[in-house]
Amino acid sequence: MKYLGDNYDIYASSRELLFPHHENVNAIAAAVTGKPLARYWIHCDRILVEGKKVDENDHGVTLDDLARMGYSGRVIRYWLFSTHYRKPIAFAPDRLDNARRSLERLARCIDTLQRIRAGRPYPELDQLLYDIKHGFVSAMDDDLNISAAMAALFNMVKKINILAAGKQIDPQGASRILDTFRRIDAVLGFLDFGPSVVDPAIQDLIQARERARRKKDWERADKLREQLRARGILVRDQTTIQPIGH
Repeated sequence: MKYLGDNYDIYASSRELLFPHHENVNAIAAAVTGKPLARYWIHCDRILVEGKKVDENDHGVTLDDLARMGYSGRVIRYWLFSTHYRKPIAFAPDRLDNARRSLERLARCIDTLQRIRAGRPYPELDQLLYDIKHGFVSAMDDDLNISAAMAALFNMVKKINILAAGKQIDPQGASRILDTFRRIDAVLGFLDFGPSVVDPAIQDLIQARERARRKKDWERADKLREQLRARGILVRDQTTIQPIGH
């Protein structure tokens, strides 16, 4: 109460604390202030490792462990977002790999939009923008249904890719679509609209890969490509380098 007042909007915690802890907290708050402690209570489920809760597992995995395994913060965040908050989420490297591939798909769409320099204005752009926002917002309004929200987003990405390939989006339209994605990312926090890479270590890997490609050392080039990918960098040959996560 000292820091948050008598009553606040959202109390988030584990579903295992619903009874008796949170019921007791609410009873104490009602006795002291005459009103509930929070307006909304969000009870989340656990991350499971080998079917066990992290604190009951001898092989618990930390964020530092995931970083050492080559998963960026964006990939980890996407993976955590991929399951509804009231359902348990199982840890497995293949699930994080799937998250990485999904992020790459989103990154390619954003990169495509950022590259549009010419094209026909899309006559139904306002409807497209409405569909992007409505599909996302309506799903999130349904008890934070992130699965439905991401499905709606990827359906729009597929449509945008088709339109862009047919040169049916002009630069102004692409800019408006990107602005819509930025507003959505204010919630998601894992889309990437950033500039080119500046990390010297990454630049060294890029240059080493280019040297290997010039020598037609494809095996080394592929290994370097995977090292870049592990650092969150998607290499698109004959185009540019697109960051996919930090």
